[in-house]
Amino acid sequence: MKRENYDVVVIGSGIGGMCAAALLTQEGYKTLVVERLPRIGGRFSTIKYKGFKLTTGAMVVEIGGFIEQIFGRVGAKFEVHPVASPRYRIEGKEYELPRKGGLRTIVSLVSGNERESEGVMSAIKRGLSWQKPSDSISFREWLLQYTQNERILKTFWALITAVQAVNDHELPTGEFFRYLQVPRPPNYGFAPRGNLALMESLAEAIQANHGEVRTRCLAKQIIVTDGMVRGVIIQKDKDETQIAAKVVISNAGPRKTVELAGRENFDKGYLKQLNETIRPAPIFWIQAATDRPLVECPMLYLTGARRVNLVVCPTLVCPELAPHGKHLLMSGGAPDSSLPPYDFEKEKKLNIQDLRDNFPGFDEHTEILVASYFREDWPTYHSWPGYDLSQKTPIENLYNVGDGVKPPGWSGLRACAQSARLVVEDIRGRFKPGEA
Repeated sequence: MKRENYDVVVIGSGIGGMCAAALLTQEGYKTLVVERLPRIGGRFSTIKYKGFKLTTGAMVVEIGGFIEQIFGRVGAKFEVHPVASPRYRIEGKEYELPRKGGLRTIVSLVSGNERESEGVMSAIKRGLSWQKPSDSISFREWLLQYTQNERILKTFWALITAVQAVNDHELPTGEFFRYLQVPRPPNYGFAPRGNLALMESLAEAIQANHGEVRTRCLAKQIIVTDGMVRGVIIQKDKDETQIAAKVVISNAGPRKTVELAGRENFDKGYLKQLNETIRPAPIFWIQAATDRPLVECPMLYLTGARRVNLVVCPTLVCPELAPHGKHLLMSGGAPDSSLPPYDFEKEKKLNIQDLRDNFPGFDEHTEILVASYFREDWPTYHSWPGYDLSQKTPIENLYNVGDGVKPPGWSGLRACAQSARLVVEDIRGRFKPGEA
């Protein structure tokens, strides 16, 4: 078996793994990224189909936030076109909410009762300024203490499922308040050349700093001796190589990390937490071709649908994502339970019906390109918000990054990038580049 030496091996090329690798190589750590697929990016990548550039997961990219800061720090090109403020469709009417006080505005709009909406917002304010509500109840249970108004309940459901990828009755109340306290990015946008182009930009930065990214390269085993990680065995084109490394970072999800390192190397408490806590968060997405825009804004939240909570039309901002004269419409919808079993046909039917009800002429002007159910090993998040594990594992110098180890209150791509930042900071404090 061939042998190679690196300071760090990163398993998986999702946004968390690639951000970690880019930051480490920028600081001089000899880093190898291995990706089993033929393309990098994981659920933040692009596939080409019928002339369209379709996402493999993430719909929008934050602008002016932590991800863009990482790109700037490592010298990677960050090509993202901003969108106008998202709109909210409430009982058939669309509203553009102010950045400050937007939640209060939307609660007031759906309530129609100023006293009722003020009661809800006062409770939220107390939770933010005085004492954060307990995680022992769900957000829906908490909200029902202050309102029985179905319009308000449905609106919070739509906002939570769009961002947190679980239902309001599945989200711990404290996590909702932690999310409100995390700084929001100034804006969102779309990558005109697709998400893959952004990841390729990170790969170029890694390679420019003497790191390496290998695709079609399977991580077969994380090597552990005496409670410490020693490296990884990889396979590419049937050839196996043993990579000696001081640090291993897994972007494959906590369950896969345990599988690769061997359950016998983890303590019982960690395995119990893994088994009882980690639950993949599912979502149903549709990507469709249209011969005209069915929405007037690039991002539209729906507050009264059965399943669909968010609709985006990136070609209003980035026409390059579709063939000439065509538009791309994407929608996300949450099932009524985030726990298996999952019924693909049922969810597809309900999501399509929501689109028909909200966009007249949907059938006449639309061709569904891809209907995807993100779940199990390819979920929206590897763990429900509020149920994440630590980035550190019981095995010394073995870390997880990504959406199974999100920092409290963080969501989406920026949560993955933030997990990478925390891991890199810990590595930097433990040893210098080249120390074996």
